[in-house]
Amino acid sequence: MEHPTNAPTPSTAATPAPTAPAQPIFTPELNPSQAEDAAAWIREDVVKGRLTSDQAEQAFNELNTPVENRTDNRSEAAVELDNAGYAPAKPEEYSIHYGVEEQTPELKQFDTAARTWLHGAAFPRELGNSLVTTIGRVTQQTAKMSPDQLATYGQTEYAKLQKTYGDSLGEKLQAANRMIHALEERQPGLKQLLQSKGIGDNAIVASLLIGQAERYWARWRG
Repeated sequence: MEHPTNAPTPSTAATPAPTAPAQPIFTPELNPSQAEDAAAWIREDVVKGRLTSDQAEQAFNELNTPVENRTDNRSEAAVELDNAGYAPAKPEEYSIHYGVEEQTPELKQFDTAARTWLHGAAFPRELGNSLVTTIGRVTQQTAKMSPDQLATYGQTEYAKLQKTYGDSLGEKLQAANRMIHALEERQPGLKQLLQSKGIGDNAIVASLLIGQAERYWARWRG
C-alpha cells in the first residue's frame, strides 16, 4: 500500500521494526476427521505424481500432520483398487446438479452430506456420478407413485436383483447395508434418503451400492 502524499517520510536512520514471523500459506480450520482426509488426499497426490515431495511436505506442515501419517500407508488391496481406476474422488469432484440457479441453505447442507457419503464410500468420480444420476432418474419416475405403487415397484426391482445375483444376493445386500450403516454414523441422513421414493429399491442403485460395498470392504480390510 502506498503512503498518503501528506504522510511524513520515515527517517532512514530509524531503527527498523522487528520482522513479523512468517505465516503459513494455508491455515486450515479442520476437525480431526477432515484433517485426516486432507492428509490422505496429499498422500494420494504424491503417489500419482500431482505433488512433489517438497510440496507435500509443505502441505503436511500446514496441516500439522504427524510424521508417521505422512507416508502412503494404503493396504495392498487399496493400491490395487486405485491402480485399477477405483481411486476415491474428492468430495468436490463429484458432479451433482439440482436444476436451480441458487442453492438454499437446506440444499447446500444436503449437497455437503451427499458428497460426504460418496467420498466416505470411496466412490470413484464416474461411479459416484452414475449413482447420483440414477437417483435423480428414480425420483422423477416415482415422485407421483402411491404407497401401493411403490410397494409393487420395490418387488419388481428386487426380482431383477435376484435374477442378477441369485443365491448370493442376501450376502451382498448385507455387505452393502453394513457400508451404509458406517456412512450413516459419520453423516446421518443416508438411510432416510434410500428409504424414500423407492430410491434404495431401484435395481441399478442397489447394484451400484453392492459393487461399491465389495470394494469398500476390500479396501479397508485388505
